[in-house]
Amino acid sequence: MTGIHKTQFLSPNSFPMPELPEVQTVVSELNRKLKNRIIKTVEVRASKVIAIGPKTLPNIRSVGPKIVKKFIKTLKGQKVLSVKRRAKLIIIDLAGPWTLLVHLKMTGQFIFEDRKLLKKSKGYYRILNRKTAPKILHPAKHTHVVFYFSDDARLYFNDVRKFGYMKLVHDDEINQVRELAEFGPEPLDKIFTLDLLKRFIKSRPKLTIKQYLMDPTVVAGIGNIYSDEILFHAKVRPERKLSTIKTDEWRKIFAAIAPVLKKGIAAKGSSVGDFVRTDGSWGQMGKFHYVYGRKGQKCKVCGTIIKSLKIGGRTGSFCPRCQK
Repeated sequence: MTGIHKTQFLSPNSFPMPELPEVQTVVSELNRKLKNRIIKTVEVRASKVIAIGPKTLPNIRSVGPKIVKKFIKTLKGQKVLSVKRRAKLIIIDLAGPWTLLVHLKMTGQFIFEDRKLLKKSKGYYRILNRKTAPKILHPAKHTHVVFYFSDDARLYFNDVRKFGYMKLVHDDEINQVRELAEFGPEPLDKIFTLDLLKRFIKSRPKLTIKQYLMDPTVVAGIGNIYSDEILFHAKVRPERKLSTIKTDEWRKIFAAIAPVLKKGIAAKGSSVGDFVRTDGSWGQMGKFHYVYGRKGQKCKVCGTIIKSLKIGGRTGSFCPRCQK
């Protein structure tokens, strides 16, 4: 089981952040599994990842024992009503006047364990998407919060890097949560239009199209993986400046967004880095990537070798022939 410690030495690019399809996969599964379950108690194993209040920011300040005690006390006996999503933020609605907000960031993940799964897994789950990665007995070294339910089911929150967080917010203060207020439109909503997508381009002409798509104030939930895939289908290179994108290219970019994201959701996400589903299994979208993570491989359309370059600190992959 010592193999898990190797994750501490992986490069940042080994940990792509879960994006809309991955978070939606987690949300759909948790909503089905947690709905109407009652939280018996909570174990906080790393106080750094929790907080209380709409304006609190975990991970950048210490969390004292009083906050931990209140966090646990507030959640005890709460019934889960639903699990939803806004951008990459998971929203767990409780029967009482509280909502639990969770952001997975780069390496956060949930594992839900009921009696049926425990009988099959014996409590061991692989938390990295590498065939050589060992299955780890849970709760594990990187398990930071455990939810115990009244029917003996458990929910483990793992995070290798501890960038993820969860915070309790009173329902009366939910509108004060900065993360929720700053998110752009949901790309799969009917109200999302080409005009909405383009609304900031005049003020950011020197920004690249990849950076623009990844900006959560522009559109919610698109990150490194799906921006690459969207731009491949739109036949636009990721390093192009906004000022160079033509009207017909904007139409193609907009037209590619929903199909790419919906395919990602149908495939249960892209299991690259450490994303796993709530039973520890892998998403299958990686099999359908055209460019992301395929540097040095042949383009599935034209056979040209896929290239990559750094754009604003992130890696953009593209086909030199298919994309202009």
